Amino acid sequence: MTQQTGEPEEETLEPDGEELPAAGPDIPLGIVLARILIVSGMGFAGALTIFFLVGAFWLVAGLSALATVVFMALMFTVERFAER
Repeated sequence: MTQQTGEPEEETLEPDGEELPAAGPDIPLGIVLARILIVSGMGFAGALTIFFLVGAFWLVAGLSALATVVFMALMFTVERFAER
C-alpha cells in the first residue's frame, strides 16, 4: 500500500482486484517426506502404546511409548534443521 493515498499497488493485485497470496519459502522435498514419516510413526507408536496398555502388556507398551518419544525428538531435530 502506498502511504499517501491508501490504495494498493498494482503489482499485488490479480485482474479481478483481489490481492495475491504471499509466497512462502520453498521447503525441500526431503524435509516434507521426513515430516510425513515422523508424524505417521509417532501416531502409530502412540496408538500401539494405548493398545498395549489396554491389553496389560506393560513391557511392550513401555517400548512403544519410548518409540513415540524418539519420534518426537526426531521431529524437533528435523524442524530445527528445516529452519536453516
